[in-house]
Amino acid sequence: MDKKLWVPIGMLAIAIVGIIFVSQVGVMPTDTKIIDLLHENKQSLLNVIGIVGAGIARDENNYIIGIAVYVEGNLTDIQQIPSKLEEFTVYIKDVAETSEFEREQMIIRNTYYHLLTVTTDKTLYQHNDTITITIKNESNKTFTFGNSVYDLHFEKWNKTSWEFYTGVIGLDVITPLDPTETAQIDYKLGRQMEKPFPAGQYRVITKGWVDQNGQGIPLWDDAQFTVE
Repeated sequence: MDKKLWVPIGMLAIAIVGIIFVSQVGVMPTDTKIIDLLHENKQSLLNVIGIVGAGIARDENNYIIGIAVYVEGNLTDIQQIPSKLEEFTVYIKDVAETSEFEREQMIIRNTYYHLLTVTTDKTLYQHNDTITITIKNESNKTFTFGNSVYDLHFEKWNKTSWEFYTGVIGLDVITPLDPTETAQIDYKLGRQMEKPFPAGQYRVITKGWVDQNGQGIPLWDDAQFTVE
């Protein structure tokens, strides 16, 4: 080859390498992009009842495959969760089926998860029994509810899923539950003639929110019981 050609060829090669280098420098790493994206969408994701947190989804070889959204089982309306965030696929995972290590790797999280608790005085009742429901704030922040009975309602298991059964009637007033405070509600099963509580499996759910940096973060918990 003519030696005179080596100079332009060499310069061309250097230019190509330079272009590739510059383009690569400007490319944001995938994990960094997902982290930024989750922080941008933090409020909209955590506003969905049942979402515990979100992080980076990886396959069995530890390669990044998208975004993992961790939910609490049957308490989450899956339809409210986007299937994608920008170019990243969203994978929905039940938090109860994940490892402690995976939960620790969440990028965003509902820091008040499991700090609102609801319990019942028994797990087995007869029709027309009175159920005592205890709601407790386990945190150092005030929790808020949309009515005087802490937004309590009952759901019934229909052998395939939970479905709304009846609400607990209360006053439509904003009700606070102060740090470490406990509240109790007594409810007679079958007090409403049209909702007699026949034999079956039920759960009672409470839903509220806590103010975090001027934004309301949802709170929830449930307790299951059986009517014979």
